[in-house]
Amino acid sequence: MSYIEYVTADHRVENPLPELARTNRFTMADLDQNRNGKISDTQWTRLLLRALQPVRYTGGALLGWLLACWIVKTVVPGFILMILAWLGMKGLGAIFGAVTLACVGAFLVSAIKSAHTTALLLVDLKLGKAACIEGRVLPSREDERGLGMARIHGEKHTHHWYVVKDEYFAVDEAAHAALPDAMPGRLYHTPKSKLLLSIEPK
Repeated sequence: MSYIEYVTADHRVENPLPELARTNRFTMADLDQNRNGKISDTQWTRLLLRALQPVRYTGGALLGWLLACWIVKTVVPGFILMILAWLGMKGLGAIFGAVTLACVGAFLVSAIKSAHTTALLLVDLKLGKAACIEGRVLPSREDERGLGMARIHGEKHTHHWYVVKDEYFAVDEAAHAALPDAMPGRLYHTPKSKLLLSIEPK
C-alpha cells in the first residue's frame, strides 16, 4: 500500500457493540455462533456479496465510463469534434483512451482478486469455521484515484479497514466511523479469505 492513514476517532462510545453490529451487519445470534467458532447460516450471503464488492465498484465505473463515451460519440456532432481538434485539443482523445484503459485495467485486477477471495471463501464456507483474532482494533483508510468520470473530476475512492496485529479486514465507511479508536476487541473472521464476520469489545 502506498499510503495508509490511521484515523483517530473523536467520539467515545460507552457500549459500542450495538453500533458495530448495525454497521457491520451482524446480529447477536451471529456473534454467538462466531464465538463458538462457527459461521452462521445468515452470514453466507453477506460474505459472498462482500467478496464481489471490488468488482461491483470497478465494473460500475467501467460501464458508466463506456456509457459516457458512447453518449459523447452519439450526441456530439462530428464537425464539433473536428473543430476541437483544429483548436489544438487533439490530446482529448488520448485522455479518453487513457481513462478507458485505466478502467479496464482496474476491472481486470479486481476480477482476479475477487475470484481468488471467492475461491478461498468457498473453502471457508464448506468448513463452516470462524477464526478469532484479539488485540487493539485500529481504523485505517487509503485514498486512491477514482475511475471513469470520477478520475476526470479528480475525485477519489476510499478504502476502509479494521487493522488488528497487521491483519487488514475491509469494511465500509459507516463501520469504519463506528469503531472507537484503538478499541481492545475480538474480531471474528473467515480463516482463509479474511473477511470480517463480527466484532466485539474485549
